[in-house]
Amino acid sequence: MKGSDPAALAAPSQSPSVALLGAAVALSVAVGYAVGVALAGLPLDAFHLWDALSRGSFLAHPPLRFIASCAPPFALALLLSLRVLRAAPAGPSPFASPWRRLAVTLGPLLLSPFVLTQDDTLRRPALLALCFGAAVAAAAWLAPVPTRDDAPPGPWWREHAPVLAIIAGHAVLFSALAIIRDRAVWSASVDLGIFKEALWNTLHGRVMFSPTVGYSFLGEHFSPVLFLLVPFYALSPTSECLLVIQTVAVSVAAWPVYLVARDLGLRRLTATLLAGAMLASPPLHTALLYDFHMDLLAAPALAWLVLALSRRRFGQAFVAVALLVSVKEDMFIPAVGALLACALPGTARDRRWSAALGALAVGWCLLAMAVLLKRFGPPPGVPVYMSDGAEPQGYKFLRNFRHLAGPGGPLGHLLGQPVRYVLWAFSDARLTTFITLLTPVGFASLLAGWRITLLMPLGIILLSDNPEIVALRYHYSAIQHPGVYLAAAFGLAALVARARDPRRTEGAAAAYVLVASMMLVATHPSSMAARTHPTDTRAITPHTRTVDRIAALVPAGVPVSSSTWIGPRFSNRPWGALFPNGLDRAEWVVVDLQRPAWPASVEQRDSTLLHLMRTGFGAAAVSDGVIALQRGRSQQGNPEAVRQLFVHRRYEVEGTEQTEFTNCSVADARASDGRARVVSPDDPRPAGWMVFGPFIRLPAGRYQVTFRLRARRAGAARDEIGLVDVFHQPGVTLARRELVPSMFPTGEWRDVTLDFSIEDPGGAGGLEFRVRTERNWELGADVISLSPAEDEAGVVRAFILGR
Repeated sequence: MKGSDPAALAAPSQSPSVALLGAAVALSVAVGYAVGVALAGLPLDAFHLWDALSRGSFLAHPPLRFIASCAPPFALALLLSLRVLRAAPAGPSPFASPWRRLAVTLGPLLLSPFVLTQDDTLRRPALLALCFGAAVAAAAWLAPVPTRDDAPPGPWWREHAPVLAIIAGHAVLFSALAIIRDRAVWSASVDLGIFKEALWNTLHGRVMFSPTVGYSFLGEHFSPVLFLLVPFYALSPTSECLLVIQTVAVSVAAWPVYLVARDLGLRRLTATLLAGAMLASPPLHTALLYDFHMDLLAAPALAWLVLALSRRRFGQAFVAVALLVSVKEDMFIPAVGALLACALPGTARDRRWSAALGALAVGWCLLAMAVLLKRFGPPPGVPVYMSDGAEPQGYKFLRNFRHLAGPGGPLGHLLGQPVRYVLWAFSDARLTTFITLLTPVGFASLLAGWRITLLMPLGIILLSDNPEIVALRYHYSAIQHPGVYLAAAFGLAALVARARDPRRTEGAAAAYVLVASMMLVATHPSSMAARTHPTDTRAITPHTRTVDRIAALVPAGVPVSSSTWIGPRFSNRPWGALFPNGLDRAEWVVVDLQRPAWPASVEQRDSTLLHLMRTGFGAAAVSDGVIALQRGRSQQGNPEAVRQLFVHRRYEVEGTEQTEFTNCSVADARASDGRARVVSPDDPRPAGWMVFGPFIRLPAGRYQVTFRLRARRAGAARDEIGLVDVFHQPGVTLARRELVPSMFPTGEWRDVTLDFSIEDPGGAGGLEFRVRTERNWELGADVISLSPAEDEAGVVRAFILGR
């Protein structure tokens, strides 16, 4: 690559004056405070943000703790300041003035509190990452680090060792996290269980049949790529098999991104950072830790397709297109985007091949939608899986774009009202997602020229009216990433090629990608490293071992209806159902009351279990909130099962998703299950409910609920700890108790009890047992236990008789 001699990049050093040093320190202090305010307010919605600001300059944080949080950004700002002040640019330059260099470097960080003007809290981390990236990039451009040219090619592994290490580390880390999540009973029938069912039944002669779906999975999504997984599943018919394959597929997608960047002339460091930034992207964490889904298998196929096209290896491109469209019937969208990126700036030969491959991709996907999905779809009398009854005619998943339905179809709407849909695409949560995806690469994807068509998969998100797709929940972010980062490689290569000082420009770009990606990983809620990650740390506990022990009691091959979190443990059998479905056919029913009740409500789940125990099912095992019922078994043990599950209900606080303080499950040897939910004063979220729910129904009577809690002052100046209460929807508090320091003299675990009564003869539903923290003390909640205060036998009878 062209550029000046590396030694020349080391701009002459000069000693800044006392005035400049004083200004640098003062501005660094201001940066520390500005960034501290931005970080403190990052997760707060508009109401809580203004409340915190109204309580003082430290946003209601203790001053010393807030000042400590300002120290790292202060140190970074001072380091950047000293570097740009000591490096005087050679020759005439608009940045010859040290004051201007200081302003350009620290300006983005001083502006960081303005990210809080965004009401969408998910948009703020990306904008804050943009501020940090811009500041470091400015410093890298003004005072570049002397570097050498890439070393001449040596052994293959040594030349590419950094990116290979990143890919391998990513594969190992996220495979381990996914496997732990599965073993901790947080994988679900939808979707991991469905794919295990389809592959197991294929091995036993029923092509991709899923009992949960009700017919062949090929009638839900036409995904022949799944046949490539059958040999692997035959060797290891486990959840781990699919989770590792999925993770490795995403990890290796970074390799073509790296190679494309290198082919374009970007240095090894820049190419490695692009590949690593893609794998580090927080929305991709969500996709990798959402069970298994075939969409993630499209990532390496798309990346490989772009690499093959850029190298004009059209035979490989044909194979890549075939793999891509075999993943799912809508994969013609990324395929066409990649082919246009080849055709539009390419030669006549490029256009001919692209047209042929594009016709193949579009034709195959239209055939899948119009014919093959119907061929493998539900037979007469079988309902469409998860239908809401209001899908547009034709392709089921056009329901994700309902606002495009009507005469003329989606294309007619887009062409007829372009301004409306452009405004739609770049507003609200869609704009947030767009910014989040492009911030780590500094929006360089938009500089890719004709190859901006690689961003076509973003259209799925920007035009959807399904909030789950727009927010990149579940697996929806997977196919977006290769296009964004490949387009960024083309954009950065174009930027560097046009720069007066290519080496300096590329160095600044590499610094930006590194720092912006790190900041997004540290602060975006989708990131596993973020304090506000929306799920707790998954861990194997005594409860998960209880689930496995009870699941092992169910004989192989018998029909089972199981709750969604246990479902994957019963996937390798001819028939199974997602509780409360399939009860007319099930011989066994296995339900975990310690996990969310989806797809039923808690009351529906509980009433269904009680009904089964009255109508021919007997308890085979019950322990720690898990029950196994067997059809035709003696009902002699049912009263004891009712007593354990419903009358003496007990659940782990850290095992519920009903909390405003996610990612606060910590190991504690003295907690009942080895873990507890603990919220400390430095948690960035406002005061709120550590646990609420579970929205149960109880018959009339007097009850006692016990909360196992601990509280420690942790340097707090205020004595308000929080409260516990019993809440009856829709707005009646049945019992309440303030938590005060005298209750926790040693800071160790203790029981806090509340007595309450249900007066209505018909009982009461929607009951919640809640723990609130004011976030002044470190408050831990371990387990909540319910028991009758009198006439236990009468309460058991009321549950059994359904009164």
